[in-house]
Amino acid sequence: MNKTENGLRKYITEPINHLINNVIRIEKQNNGISHNVKMELNPVIRELESNISKLDKLVVLIENMSKKISFEGILEYIYMNFTEFIPYSHIGIALLKEDGKLLEASFGISAPFLSDLPKRMMGIKAEISSTSLENIVKNGTPRVINDLKSYTTHKDTEYNKILLEAGIKSSITLPLKINDKPIGIIFFSSTEKNIYKEEHIVFLETLSSSIALSLNKNIFIDEMLYSTLLALTKMAEARDEDTGDHLDRMTAYAVKISEFLMEDRCFEDIIDVSFLKNIERFSPMHDIGKVGVKDGILLKPGKLTAEEYDEMKKHVAYGVEVLRSAESNIAKLSYSMFQMGIEIVEGHHEKWNGTGYPGQKSGRDIPLSARIVAVADVFDALTSKRPYKKQFSFDESFNYIVDERGSHFDPEIIDSFIRHKTEFYDLYKSFESNRQA
Repeated sequence: MNKTENGLRKYITEPINHLINNVIRIEKQNNGISHNVKMELNPVIRELESNISKLDKLVVLIENMSKKISFEGILEYIYMNFTEFIPYSHIGIALLKEDGKLLEASFGISAPFLSDLPKRMMGIKAEISSTSLENIVKNGTPRVINDLKSYTTHKDTEYNKILLEAGIKSSITLPLKINDKPIGIIFFSSTEKNIYKEEHIVFLETLSSSIALSLNKNIFIDEMLYSTLLALTKMAEARDEDTGDHLDRMTAYAVKISEFLMEDRCFEDIIDVSFLKNIERFSPMHDIGKVGVKDGILLKPGKLTAEEYDEMKKHVAYGVEVLRSAESNIAKLSYSMFQMGIEIVEGHHEKWNGTGYPGQKSGRDIPLSARIVAVADVFDALTSKRPYKKQFSFDESFNYIVDERGSHFDPEIIDSFIRHKTEFYDLYKSFESNRQA
């Protein structure tokens, strides 16, 4: 804690502490104070002590929030420490996108009995002009709903349906602003009716700027680094015109496979909302190292020679080096961002039976993220036309993936893949217009 913060706490709390101590001292002396007066003093003293304790904790909350760098870390800290000040079963954050036209559910954390809620809400987008949230963003006016079912006029919208199905009955919503510019919204929601009061609005308004500043710091760091590396990835893709929209497709496939696994309750100790978000962010970087591969090899229209193939395989090492360098720099801030990206780059060419490269890892020694991306990457490669191969149909590609269960691919992932064949086919068909014919 710095001197200014120490001074602030001292300035606010010491006079009131002094007052309390004097009252207690006088009471202890009991010099002529009647029983009735003492009885009246006791609740006042207790209330003062309670308020001092809350004030002290409030200062600590603000200090500690500013120390958290990861978005998830800030949200988890809020969830674990705000319960004394405001009731909630779920906290959600929606960020403004596309110049403030869209709101996207970006982060969430819930009580154990609502563990599926953040996962279901993640990624839902809504045009802000079509929601009741527009007034909150534009005017900075907090909103309290103490009976969600009665308040909600559009119960069939995706986000309202999910909230009502989860049993959310009340919510309090505040804008998040930086220098009076809105960046998003934070929701505190409860499964109880009529639970939010004016005092809760006052508390959140006191902290909303600190929350926004902490979150915005993370957004800036994340986006700056992520955008730079994604630009490198796009450079590698742009050199090979035949890859076309490969990154978009395989990322969508990887996210969908992850969602299937979550729905099937596979790898529950690993797959959560943060995992899904990171899969979406870092899947496109799986071949970032190809930026270091010579054009003569990367763009060769025919089959590579053994020597050329060895050179091509070096893209893994190049990619790992790029991401490890980025991770090393951000580690100076006591922050980790690219770990999943490193795992994906290093592991997506490994095989379940240990015959892949570069480390001949096998089974669960290969990170789950890389095992998922491997399926998505191969499937899209099979269903895309290349100068050296024809485009395979959905069924041909699907059957190839299934045949590689237990050899190339994780059996548990493939079992889930099979269970959701119809849904995966729908996603495949949605890319028909941009797939190489």
